[in-house]
Amino acid sequence: MPSIKLGPITFILVIIFAAACGGETSSSVAEHSKAVQSDSYRTLGELRSWRYVNSGWVSPLDQQSTSAFSRELRADVITSASELEEFNRTVISKRTRGTGVTLSRADFPGSVVLVAYVMWLPVKGDPLSVVDVKIDGRHVVVDLELNEEAQGREYPYLFAPMTMVALDRSRFPVNGSVLFEFVLDNELQLTVQDDLR
Repeated sequence: MPSIKLGPITFILVIIFAAACGGETSSSVAEHSKAVQSDSYRTLGELRSWRYVNSGWVSPLDQQSTSAFSRELRADVITSASELEEFNRTVISKRTRGTGVTLSRADFPGSVVLVAYVMWLPVKGDPLSVVDVKIDGRHVVVDLELNEEAQGREYPYLFAPMTMVALDRSRFPVNGSVLFEFVLDNELQLTVQDDLR
């Protein structure tokens, strides 16, 4: 008899129906459940090469070079706890969405943390996000998206929307510099070269 492949929703309905009828599920159905969950986690891991760390609104202390009407993207590559502390000293958080769990994903020395922020925008929602990160040896493309229609109440002051993600250090060469290209809304905005030390 040929095997029957069940989708995740169909599988749940079969479980509910079997329980309602007083029946017992077979071991093959249970194995199918594990396989579906495993495939889902593996697919998610393959699709996303980064881990969310933090996002929100910040106010960089070095503001002299930008006017209130500028739309300048800035970015940093952080490879150690001391560099992250320095970033937090020079970029004051106004409201952030990271939690203890997400912030712990910036685990050094096993991580490379990428930070990007846009100066300036009216505070509303959380408009800057990472869409994709493509790693090809010493070349990394960070695809960012700025949501022009962010949800939520708009406040009458300007801050810089910021996003922060972590990548596994093992995905990069041990020696030599790596070129990071930050692309905002499909346009290359800036490049950062770092030796990841």
